[in-house]
Amino acid sequence: MCSTILSSELTMSKNVEDVVKALKLKTNEKNGALTFKLGAKKYSLPFEVRYLSSEGYLFVHIPPAAEIFQISDGNTKIIENFEEAKAAQASFRAPRKSDRSNKKASSVELPAELKSALGKIPSGHKLSYGLDGEIKLVKTRKRVK
Repeated sequence: MCSTILSSELTMSKNVEDVVKALKLKTNEKNGALTFKLGAKKYSLPFEVRYLSSEGYLFVHIPPAAEIFQISDGNTKIIENFEEAKAAQASFRAPRKSDRSNKKASSVELPAELKSALGKIPSGHKLSYGLDGEIKLVKTRKRVK
């Protein structure tokens, strides 16, 4: 029984490690982010800090270590549960931009006068604009393959 508990804990931590590995690829670099205060002076350490943040979660990668933290009431707690790690990973995803090309165009109806005027254009001709901006009737070009 003890060995099954240990093996389930190891697989859970392995799954959290997989989430951490996946998050490392999505991080933003922040130079000079790691600082500490010694007496009255503040020092910036020369480490490359990478992070992701969202509402309630923080992922920090300082090579060679990386952790996912849960932020609540100003306190941070390391996430060790796989379900919480997956929830944190989902919260780090950027929302997709709305694609306006998927929307259907509303149908526009031509007024009756315009429809009748376009119907009067002889076959083999089209409307065009001249250099002076005047509308004129032009023969359509017949393309040969």
